[in-house]
Formats: sequence, C-alpha cells, structure tokens
Amino acid sequence: MNLYSYFFVACVSAFCFLMGTEAVAQETHVDPIIIKAERNILLRSFIDLDGGKRVTHAISIGSPLKVHYTYDADNGQLVLLWKGEFLDATPMWHDRGDGSSRPIGKAIQTGDATPQIQRLATQQSEFKKDTTGSGFKPKGYTLDASGLPKFKYQTYGLNIKDATKVIDGGQGIRREIEPEGSADDLYLCLARANAIEQKDGKYVIADKAYSITVADEATLKPIIRTIQSAQELLVPFKSKIIYSILFNQ
Repeated sequence: MNLYSYFFVACVSAFCFLMGTEAVAQETHVDPIIIKAERNILLRSFIDLDGGKRVTHAISIGSPLKVHYTYDADNGQLVLLWKGEFLDATPMWHDRGDGSSRPIGKAIQTGDATPQIQRLATQQSEFKKDTTGSGFKPKGYTLDASGLPKFKYQTYGLNIKDATKVIDGGQGIRREIEPEGSADDLYLCLARANAIEQKDGKYVIADKAYSITVADEATLKPIIRTIQSAQELLVPFKSKIIYSILFNQ
C-alpha cells in the first residue's frame, strides 16, 4: 500500500469515527420533560434530598404563582420549597425511568423525611428518625376548589388535617396543621438547622435561606433548643398551628 492509500484509509476511518460519534450523541440527547404549573397541580414521584435520602411517597405541588413545594406523605412533612419553574420529570418518564423528578432551579430543603409531629418525654428528648410507636397512618387528601390538597393522616391517636397555600405575591407558603382532639407531650418541629435566630418577629433559619413566622406566637410559645450541635424550632402541638415559611431573598 502506497502513501496515498494509507492517507485515504486514514481519512475514511476518521470520517466513520466522527459520524459514529455524532450518531451516538444524537441517540443519547434527550429533550427534557418539563412539567409546568399553569394552574395548581400535583405530581407524585420519588424525590431525592441532600445526603442521598430518597422520599418514595413524595407529592409535589406546583402553583401558577411560581412557588412550589414537596410533601412527604410517609411522614407528614414538607421537605422542599422553591420558586421559579416547577419540575423536570425526565428521570421519571424518559425511557424506562427511575420514578424520580427534580425541582427546576435551587430548592430549599425544609425537612429531612422524618416525622414532624412526635411525642417527647422531656424537652431534651431527641426526635426519632421514623414513625415507630406513633401509629402514623396516611389517610390520603382532598382537593379544595382551587385544586390544592388538604392532607390527612393519623398519629398518636389523633386525626390530623394538613393544608398549605402559597402566600399572595409569592413570598412563601402558609401552612395550617389541625388535630381532632388532643394528646399530651406532642411537639411539631418547624425547622432544624445549624443556627436559628429570633429576630424582628421571625425565626431566621441561618443556613437555609428562609425564615418562619408563627401565628399566635404568644400563646403557642415556640421553643428553640440545641440537640447534638443542631438547633430545632419546636411548638407544643395541642391545637391548630398556623405558620409561614418565607424566602429570605
């Protein structure tokens, strides 16, 4: 084979390689499957949190006000809050999928997929990581006229109603948790963070980019406590609790 023949074969080989690479690139390119919230909308999926924890019974609620949140139905807890566009469902619906979706943009993690209402023997008792001993049982949800859910569940012998709405103007969300009946020594954990500071009528969650306000704060008497180098904001859970989660920016 002369030099010209070597050059010709090399060119053909290079051309085939480049065409093959382009074909693979075209085959692997996937148009994202974006879920828009042009009205109040619910989507069930897996949701992944920091630290590799996966919420397997997550319900994400999207709002046309561009503020969205994810609810963990296994624990009765809000776990994510974000603003902007709603969800990227590509991981769930492309090809065989893995069942997960993800917020579009940066989400604030407001919960860690643990039961938010628990019984504490003392104010220094730690929260459990699961629902063992609580009798927790999801009871589904109902939708109001605007399509927003009111979640229902049982825990510690109480029937709980749990509803969240976006605050007008998109400043954050407002949540109402109401028990039917009462039980002793129950607490609702509103936040857990490296530092929580009470300032100007708000509880500033230092490392989470949000603040919390509690309605009827004087009566409810929220507690900031330190447990294993972290701080928690607790409210005794004896009657309806209304609080808001507000974006700091």
